[in-house]
Order: sequence, then C-alpha cells, then structure tokens
Amino acid sequence: MSIKVKNVSYTYSEGMAYEVHALKDVNLEIPDGQFVGLIGHTGSGKSTLIQHLNGLLRATEGKIYFNGKDIYGDKYPMRELRSKVGLVFQYPEYQLFETDVLKDVCFGPRNLGYSQKEAEEKAKRALRMVGMGEEYDSSSPFELSGGQKRRVAIAGVLAMDPEVLILDEPTAGLDPRGRDEILDQISYLKRERGITVILVSHSMEDVARYVDRLIVMNQGQVRFDGTPKEVFRHYRELEEIGLAAPQVTYLMQELKEKGARVDTDATTVEEAADAIAAWLGGQEQL
Repeated sequence: MSIKVKNVSYTYSEGMAYEVHALKDVNLEIPDGQFVGLIGHTGSGKSTLIQHLNGLLRATEGKIYFNGKDIYGDKYPMRELRSKVGLVFQYPEYQLFETDVLKDVCFGPRNLGYSQKEAEEKAKRALRMVGMGEEYDSSSPFELSGGQKRRVAIAGVLAMDPEVLILDEPTAGLDPRGRDEILDQISYLKRERGITVILVSHSMEDVARYVDRLIVMNQGQVRFDGTPKEVFRHYRELEEIGLAAPQVTYLMQELKEKGARVDTDATTVEEAADAIAAWLGGQEQL
C-alpha cells in the first residue's frame, strides 16, 4: 500500500475567529501504480489534501502512512518522503528558477546528495521522458511556452525518482493540443515507470479519459470514490455540489430518454461512438 490517509482533518487558522475546516475526517487508501483523479469545486479541500501527502501540511488530526510508515512518527525522514512523493504545482513557473533547463532539473537530485554527473544523467533522462529534446537543455526556462514549462517542472520531480507523482491542474491555461500532449505524456510515464499518479483536475473529460479511479471532494470530505463510470452515474448529485459529468454522459442520457437503447455508462467520445454504433447495428437487424 503506497499511501494511507486515516481520519485526517485539517483546520486553517485553528482557534481564531476565521478558522476554516478544510478537511474533515478523510479516509483513503491509494495503492501502488494507480492513476487517481481528484476533483472538487474551489474550496472543496482537494489542494489541501494533496499537500498533506508529501508533508507540506501537517494534519490537525489523524495519521498519514507512506509504504506502511507513519510520516508523523519520530525521526521520520520527511526529506526522503518529498523525494518519493513528488508534487507539481498548478503554476510551474513558480518552480523554475535556474538559468537553464538542465540546471533547473538537476536541482532536485543534487539536493538529494547526488554528484553533479549523476544529477545531470538523471535530469537528462527525465527531460527526454517528458519529450524535451537535448536542444532545450541550455535554454532559459523562462523563455519556454506554457506547455514546455509544465514538462520541465514535471521532469524536475521525475529526476528524483518518485514513487508517487501528484499534479495539481497540470493543464491549466493550456490550449487543447497542449493539454492532450501533457496528459498523454503523463499516461505514458505511468505505464512505463509504474508510478502512482494523482491528478487534480477541473476537466471531467480529462479524468474520464485517463484515470482508473476518481475521488470527489466536497466541503472537506470524500463524497464519491470509484471508477469514473461509477462516479459519473451520480451526475445529478455532482451537479448539486457544483460539478458536472462529461458532456458525453448527458448526451447518452438524452438518447436513452428518447428511446435509444445505448450504454449510458459511456464516459468518453470513443465509448459513446461504440455504444451508438452497437445500437444502430442492432436496429438494422430488426
């Protein structure tokens, strides 16, 4: 078991007049190698939750275990945890600060005690994995496009050989092509390296297409937890908490209401096309 969250609560400004209960008795288990989507409206607690997973925030109540060990235990190596549970923030430009791309990605491995040569080898390998060619090694990270900055920020985490990769809205502000490129690359990395991926996203289409499991946060609590198909069956309840299902879900429901015998569990365009084709094929045989 990679990560276990047990009865975790977190309060901002505890004891003050404007305290906020951001997490309330959250319980989760995320096994090794799973691709998890985490969704919720602004203020639902999802960003607060992911900052607990690598120790950036400490729970007001409850425990968090990584590979079976209590991260709040005495002498727990928090620095090692942050190398194993890598977090890429929503705005990667805030994580880039060196004069060139290679130096920036070397920072993490060097901070872990690797030699300059070892750090460069890890950095180059990570950059190639995210699709950044050798020609970018000496480029200023501040002159890159938004999508390229995301790739470099992800490479900076991958260079530390994490077991878990957490991405907070990695496609925010990108055009559709840039969004697809980033998510395809993340999916590829998950398959190739077998790492656990936790993707925070506002895009229902993205999570429906990529993740194995979907966790919905609302008012600091887990509201739904299951496969995308299981969660999107509750599209009416999702609407009540300010979310929605993929557009395909609404299309399939509307077709069913009009008499079409289609699979309403379809959550991607490809699944919807197959379901509609199967129904049409059945109609022709009548």
